Amino acid sequence: MQLLKTLCLLALTVLLTACGGHDFEGVYESRAGSDNDALNSIAELVGGEKLVIGSDYIETQGKRTEFDDIFERESAGERYLVFKTGEHEEVWRVVDDRTLMKGAGLVNIKLIRLP
Repeated sequence: MQLLKTLCLLALTVLLTACGGHDFEGVYESRAGSDNDALNSIAELVGGEKLVIGSDYIETQGKRTEFDDIFERESAGERYLVFKTGEHEEVWRVVDDRTLMKGAGLVNIKLIRLP
């Protein structure tokens, strides 16, 4: 009986370890930027805002936005962090394990994880 309980506990531990989440939970600071030098100069003047990414939410300025799921996706050799609500997905490119990039057009927002 003791062996059965131990095996059940071990199986539950393995199952919970395999369950989800993402590796991007933490506090980030946003920085605006652009490939255009003139716009980049203006964007750098704007101060950074702190943002918290949780297991299923983003919180900024005391406002929490909850998502059905936040997960990582790989496509065409690039990594993305996907925020999903119903059928809608918002996708941020993963630059590295500490940096996310939102937007790819004229102006982009870089999120850098704080220590």
